[in-house]
Amino acid sequence: MRKSGKVQLDSHARYFTVKPIVLVTTLGPRDIPNVAPKTQCMDVGRDEDYFAFVCTPKHHTYQNAKANGEFVVNYPGPELIHKVSAASQFAENVDEIALAGLTSIPSLVVKPPRIKECRVHLECMVEEVKDLDAASIILGKIVARSANKEVSFERGKAEESINLLFNYPLLAYVYPNHYTTIRAATEFTFPKNYKP
Repeated sequence: MRKSGKVQLDSHARYFTVKPIVLVTTLGPRDIPNVAPKTQCMDVGRDEDYFAFVCTPKHHTYQNAKANGEFVVNYPGPELIHKVSAASQFAENVDEIALAGLTSIPSLVVKPPRIKECRVHLECMVEEVKDLDAASIILGKIVARSANKEVSFERGKAEESINLLFNYPLLAYVYPNHYTTIRAATEFTFPKNYKP
């Protein structure tokens, strides 16, 4: 039986965290499409007008986003997990989207393509790149959003909308080296006098 209490950890690899899995698309040299899965990412800002993700400078995604100033965030469903994994390849001078068995479709505003098989797309213009020790944070302003009709819902109808999760679950990364599907959620209740 484990004793309760706190222990000091020497690394992140000794506890679980849950993060969304997204596919970030960029355009490389000669406008060749590039795709990479990212798990350290989030919407940013009070109105969620920005999106940030972590990337290392040696990756094509970092180099392309910095050079071209654009990227697209694509949210895959759990049915795409093997193709998401295939997108981890770091091929050069090839269409990585096609290589992963996915389909490019034109974006509404930016040049990098959206991924047809993904459910939600955020088109972004690079706002800032913050280089840290071993990785960098790429922050983009969201300039266009699109989604499959079946997963789109109106704000304020959370009770009806949350039922969508059962048929269209979310894909999440469970660190280290696992993934899960999210098919249910419960409304978060704020204190009575809370004002956002």
